[in-house]
Amino acid sequence: MKSPSTQEPDRNRTRRRCITPKLPRLSSPWRVLGAAALFAVLCTVLAAGSFDRLGQSGYTPGDTEAERAEQAVSSQFAVPVGDLVFLVRTPGRVDDPTALRAGTALAERVARSAGVRRTVSYWTSGDPALRSRDGRSALIVAELRGDESAHVRAAARVVPELTGDQGPLEVSATGPAWAQHEVVEQSRHDLMRAELIAAPLVLLVLTAAYGSLAATLLPMVIGLLSVVGALAVLRVLSHFTEVSAFAANITTALGFGLAVDYGLFLVARYRESTARGLPAPEAVTEAFRTAGRTVLFSATIVVCALGALLLLPLPFLTSLAWAGIAVVMLSAVVALCVVPALLTVLGPHLDRGDVWRWLRRNKGVASAESPGWRRLGSAVARRPALFGGVCCLLLAALAVPFAGARFALVDVRSLPASASSHATADLIHADFATPPDRALTIVMTARPGRPGGSAGPETIPYARRLSTLPGVTDVRTSSGTYRHGRRLAGPTPASAAYDGRDATLLTLAAPQAPGSEAAGQLIDAVRELPAPGPTLVGGQAPLAADTTHALANALPRAGLVMLLTTFLLLLIFTRSLLLPVKAILVGLLSLTAGFGALVLVFQDRHATWLVGDFTPTGALDTSMPPLLFCIAFGLSVDYELLLLSRVKEHYTAHGDNRAAVVFGVAHTGRLVTASALVVAISMGALVSSGITSLKLLGFGLALTVLVDATVVRGILVPAAMCLAGRANWWMPRPGGAADEPNAPSMSAS
Repeated sequence: MKSPSTQEPDRNRTRRRCITPKLPRLSSPWRVLGAAALFAVLCTVLAAGSFDRLGQSGYTPGDTEAERAEQAVSSQFAVPVGDLVFLVRTPGRVDDPTALRAGTALAERVARSAGVRRTVSYWTSGDPALRSRDGRSALIVAELRGDESAHVRAAARVVPELTGDQGPLEVSATGPAWAQHEVVEQSRHDLMRAELIAAPLVLLVLTAAYGSLAATLLPMVIGLLSVVGALAVLRVLSHFTEVSAFAANITTALGFGLAVDYGLFLVARYRESTARGLPAPEAVTEAFRTAGRTVLFSATIVVCALGALLLLPLPFLTSLAWAGIAVVMLSAVVALCVVPALLTVLGPHLDRGDVWRWLRRNKGVASAESPGWRRLGSAVARRPALFGGVCCLLLAALAVPFAGARFALVDVRSLPASASSHATADLIHADFATPPDRALTIVMTARPGRPGGSAGPETIPYARRLSTLPGVTDVRTSSGTYRHGRRLAGPTPASAAYDGRDATLLTLAAPQAPGSEAAGQLIDAVRELPAPGPTLVGGQAPLAADTTHALANALPRAGLVMLLTTFLLLLIFTRSLLLPVKAILVGLLSLTAGFGALVLVFQDRHATWLVGDFTPTGALDTSMPPLLFCIAFGLSVDYELLLLSRVKEHYTAHGDNRAAVVFGVAHTGRLVTASALVVAISMGALVSSGITSLKLLGFGLALTVLVDATVVRGILVPAAMCLAGRANWWMPRPGGAADEPNAPSMSAS
């Protein structure tokens, strides 16, 4: 009968076998490489035309009060929703006979265009809100048929035909549908530019880190294979659900960065094994057994982090989650299948072409240990409380600005100022007293037993009270226009459209930008004001507020699921109770510091030179912080796994916690830094985009990854582990016993 000490390692080896990937048979690695080449060709064919199937919608939940108000306006009133807005400029005044004839004809052409449901213009309605202050410009507002994707396709057809010089008129377009089309086109061009920026920079980083051209090109091949795979995945997903155009930019950058990272982990461990004297075949097996396990857990944790997005109410984030999950899984599978085959074939030649060989005293293979990182780890181990405390204070200070973050929906200001929809919207905001996107709509239904469909006696006092609210320019109803509690003008021919079958429409002219603090205060005031009947408040500003509210309500559940799944996976990986808790707390502190920097740059407009030209809106895009958080948190745990695996390896062999921490930092510092630079460059290349949302995501991910890989993994985590001592490795067991702190329980990578 075996003694307990003998049984314990057996049980641990059984656990390792259960959660360690099995190396596929590589007796014929050329078959694996041939299959990979065939896979690349198929993905390239599938990826062709993938952009044509991507949409640009899903930024709102679909069931908010503001959206119900918009649906009620569309179904019950003859007032078009402003999906497309044409700005028409005349050489003289819009009421001149020549401009009147040309404007009326243009409005009729818009109304007859395919995909247009109904229109209203100054020339057909006489509505003064559609005429500029100087009387030289007018608007044509068009509502489009179908869903958001149909709106974008219709705008792509209609706008080029009806803009530019149209006889004596000069026409330009804006509105959500045309802006979304321009976003799709801009993101297509940005994707090519980002990849052209990222690929050579990543190649330089890998060459600088490992010297060998062969070792550098191997992860690059895996990264490029992941990129074409990512585009193919998007093409397949687009047949089942609408996928955002942003998905191409985000998932290709993420897939490239992760695939290169995973390839780095495997190649680095292979080189270290051969440096210790292992034959090449055994080194491949060792790299797959150890680094492959880390890749497997890392990909699983990133998938779980992205899976939390599926619990959020925005279809845009849901589509990105599915695309991201598929791409992360693809990156891991490609790395685990193709890298061992490449190492089997190229292993003996992997260190040829070492560009730094002449600088080293030892002309052999470069050491896996970094002297600089060892010195830093030793310094932290001597004074962990000091180093850890300073890091915590620094990260907490960086996180403070995030307390003042404001959020808004993406709009035309996310595009470059030179974009047609952005430039036209700026002109409308400057020249018109009531821009269509700044109006609030109130749909008021009659109470049971009372007649509806007209502005009765109770509606007029309500309109007067609305017009006295701070920030309201005027209120329009079917009975006239009200300002400061008084009737300013009587009904116009266009006023009849404000009466529905069983409801009344009121519109409030308000200059506040959606997402601003003033807009939020006005929305609250309008909804709190007693009304003579049930009301629905809509418009861009209420839609932004409702979306932010719905997202805030769903975030706690999504965050809890993500943290619980991460904790369980780390618990399995480390077989420690304290280390998963520490990893989660440190990751959260690191990410909030990154979010604080986002507020400083994109909201408060400090150091904007870091990200290039963009139009500040005073708020952050509502959908980007959750996406950034999930990706960055998954990457943070990725580097945590790499460090913990090496620390645990040394601790299992020697039982000295501080020495194990220093060993882990010294043996992973260079690898983690190179990996972080790869991801930072891949995602940071999005900063070159002309779309503010992509700039925000790229800058935020690059910053948080670099801070996490240097300050957090190099100082804060080692300091915390030194302070915790043997408690790092404590794990309770059923029956009240606990694992021995130095029991072997985890393979390294």
